[in-house]
Amino acid sequence: MEHIHIKNFLQQSGTVQKHSVLPDDYCMPAISIDTRTLRKGETYIALRGDRFNGHDFIPDAITKGASAIVYDQAYYGETLSEEVAGFQVRDTLKFLMEYAGWYRSNFKVAVFALTGSTGKTTTKEMLAAVLRIKNQILKTQKNQNNFIGVSLTLLEFKKTTEIAIIELGTNHPGEISALTQIVQPTHAAITNIGSGHIGFFGSKEAIYREKIALFDGLSKDKTIYLNLEDPYLSSYTNNTLKIQTYGLRSSCNYRATYSGMDERGHIRFHINAGPEIKLSIPGKHQLMNAVLAASVALNLGASISDVKRGLESVKAQDKRMELTDRDGVIIVNDAYNSNPESLKAAIDFVDEIPIKSGNKKILVLGDMLELGDQSEAEHRKIGEYLGNRNINVVFCYGSFSNLILEGLNNTASGSIVKELFNTHESLARALKDLIQEGDLILLKGSRGMQMEKVLKYLAKKG
Repeated sequence: MEHIHIKNFLQQSGTVQKHSVLPDDYCMPAISIDTRTLRKGETYIALRGDRFNGHDFIPDAITKGASAIVYDQAYYGETLSEEVAGFQVRDTLKFLMEYAGWYRSNFKVAVFALTGSTGKTTTKEMLAAVLRIKNQILKTQKNQNNFIGVSLTLLEFKKTTEIAIIELGTNHPGEISALTQIVQPTHAAITNIGSGHIGFFGSKEAIYREKIALFDGLSKDKTIYLNLEDPYLSSYTNNTLKIQTYGLRSSCNYRATYSGMDERGHIRFHINAGPEIKLSIPGKHQLMNAVLAASVALNLGASISDVKRGLESVKAQDKRMELTDRDGVIIVNDAYNSNPESLKAAIDFVDEIPIKSGNKKILVLGDMLELGDQSEAEHRKIGEYLGNRNINVVFCYGSFSNLILEGLNNTASGSIVKELFNTHESLARALKDLIQEGDLILLKGSRGMQMEKVLKYLAKKG
């Protein structure tokens, strides 16, 4: 964090109720929300969570040398000494967000905010790879895209930061609007509208309204990037914003032209008739992520050669279309998460990738979670979707995944080997007995299903 006097913040704050007597030039030291990593001189913010209460660790924070403590009005613990500044606030999380938004407002830099149902993290990494070639960038680490993660990312702004790339996530109505308010983007995009977390929203229309709050929350003359291939987003209009379009059609400002896929599923394409680009991340569904990243980068001043160099350098993220070769078996680990759209894209990838005659294409699928009342229907639809795909084996794990097999039974798919398992270990044992060199395995499921455990059991001897 940069040293910025907080006098003006305290005068306008809606969360701070009272605080220690402070000099006019007081600057909030670096912030910590975890006493395990707190360093001497930092400010400790005592957050409350479902399974913890940060106020319980205030004595530990003081012992470790915290120079300031932020606590809420319900705290009646240890009295702070004169050496430790105290800030009593209405809600510590709301204080963190308010302070992060105020801190961000002190920097006049390009800030790109990104949300969407699928592809957020991959697109973020693609854009970062291009922009860091010539710029000092700040980006969301991993998938720290909630209220806490976004706030802490904003507090990493430095005087040298030229462009920030901030990923925004949501699983409840109103979160994107609140995040947009503190991020104050100059540029923004929504990758797509899908069914992820639909159990918290009720419908795709409600998800669209939640995501579109990013665009609606921008101030006049800011720039958005509109996906013309998405049926929800393509019709969005806003006369107060600058709109750049991207997609596969000739009317787009940034047009991608697909030119092929190699034997490992890596695609080749052109953007606006530029040089051919070949991605290192497998899957045809990566095309729209790549063209969005290219659109933003080009609009922010990158050259097409920078775009090619950056996009081609990006490797698959942890458990996101990670392609490995284990004893001659190709394994695609896409077990980070799953929803109907991303699962269909992964199935299409397996369907399209070439393998030798006599080898098998195997799907290892876990439940898609957080689909609410639509869980049963969406899992059955996946089974029906599989019916006319070039798949040989479907192994499932989870209470809802049985419905995938039910849906598959309703199709002309008698040649597909299919089975439901109660544990990761039993699934791995059956897989070990089945696979042979040259086979292709896809693992996919929602994060809570931990489908990567199948690989651990598969690797065990015996």
